[in-house]
Amino acid sequence: MAVTELLGLPRTRGRLPLVAAQGVDALGTGLFLPFAVVYFHAAKGIPLPAVGAALSVAALLALPAGPCAGPLVDRFGPRRIVLAANLLRVATFAGYVFAGSLWQLVVLAALTFWGEGLFWPASGALVAQVADDGQRARWYAMERTLRNVGIGLGGLAGSALVVAGGTAGYTAIVVLNALSFLLAAVLVAAWRGGRAGPPRTGRGPAAGQGYRAVLADRAFRRVLVTVFVFALCDLALTVLLSAYVLDTLRLPAWQPGVLFALNTVLVVLAQTVVARRVERFGKPRTLQVAAAVWAVAFLLFAAGPLAAPLPVFAVLTVATAVFTAAELLQAPTSSALTVALAPPHLRGRYLGLEELLWGVARVLAPVTFTALLAADPQLPWLVLAGSCMLAVVVLAGLKAVPEPAATRETADA
Repeated sequence: MAVTELLGLPRTRGRLPLVAAQGVDALGTGLFLPFAVVYFHAAKGIPLPAVGAALSVAALLALPAGPCAGPLVDRFGPRRIVLAANLLRVATFAGYVFAGSLWQLVVLAALTFWGEGLFWPASGALVAQVADDGQRARWYAMERTLRNVGIGLGGLAGSALVVAGGTAGYTAIVVLNALSFLLAAVLVAAWRGGRAGPPRTGRGPAAGQGYRAVLADRAFRRVLVTVFVFALCDLALTVLLSAYVLDTLRLPAWQPGVLFALNTVLVVLAQTVVARRVERFGKPRTLQVAAAVWAVAFLLFAAGPLAAPLPVFAVLTVATAVFTAAELLQAPTSSALTVALAPPHLRGRYLGLEELLWGVARVLAPVTFTALLAADPQLPWLVLAGSCMLAVVVLAGLKAVPEPAATRETADA
């Protein structure tokens, strides 16, 4: 068995520029992500509460980006929208260097979030076009692995720049992130994967072409429910864990970092392998298992205060490992299921609605989770566990989605 097959990697021959673009994008994002809030406070002198409020307003302003991306992807093709999204973020991150007021932060951050909202549906559709049929989950798994590696390495490099350069180090991080988006755009533009335009079908003008046709898909409506639930589950680790460990359980400050590192390492080591292992199972069934595993993880987190005589950190470590197992099952499978359900001429709209629900979850998760945590330490975990069981029930009504016959699609020129 080839090493690439053993590791669960997709066939990348002729597509290496796209893989390189994903890696460069991930590395640049990893440089900036850990310092996204601190940069505007430390380098620009804007108070932290004002920065937080500005970023929340910007995220709300960018909520329509996903639905707007859908028609653009379907009309112009995903590669052009990926290029536009990357170039937009080149401009916004270059603007961060010169911005100094709160209103400029709101405008630039909103445009940045619009770039992200355009990028993710377009990137998902581009992967669906270039991936060999039957290997889309592997491509999404590889993309996620590259993102985790990039965030880890970028975070370390960013920390070194800040330690060595102070305020100048923060500026260097922003500039390097802008350059990473530019390089990613160049790699995508230079790739010659074919001359085909946006995917077409034989449907005539009478066939449904817009979001009405997407929302008429009963199976996809079920999937959208699970997308929202899984988005909340995924965000629980970043929004809840540190506050739960430090403020509720009163554990040492080093422990959240170790738990996050465990999650990242497991994703990097196992994501593509897991994606290959579950290929023979139906996507709805795999997502049901993921939801059930997530429910177990949340119950373990809720049991933290009740862990005596076991060390609480040992329980949290097991819970984090179980949480990661659910992520490994869900992340590539969910994206592959959306693409499998979508007719090629509506693929962008399907992915655009998926991105919209992720955006709504990003807005609601912080305020909802913190309110539940303030009411009772176990409550957010129990609500999440219950939501996962709801997802299991919703997915029970979905039939397995067969992979299409092996054909090779090409990206738009």
